[in-house]
Amino acid sequence: MSSNNLYRSNAEDCLRMAQTAVNDGDRPFWLTLAQSWLRLAERAARGGSETDTRNPRVGSQSR
Repeated sequence: MSSNNLYRSNAEDCLRMAQTAVNDGDRPFWLTLAQSWLRLAERAARGGSETDTRNPRVGSQSR
């Protein structure tokens, strides 16, 4: 999986977490995190330097 796709997948996981958050106070955290992943995906798509895919995906593997 390319880093761009990995980052976008992580963003989707964060959006799902925001939608299912029981505590309304948790939603802004997940939305901000999703936004950060999308910025990384955009940077990776442009050939930026944050293309290291050694870190595992968030959300789906940790639960």
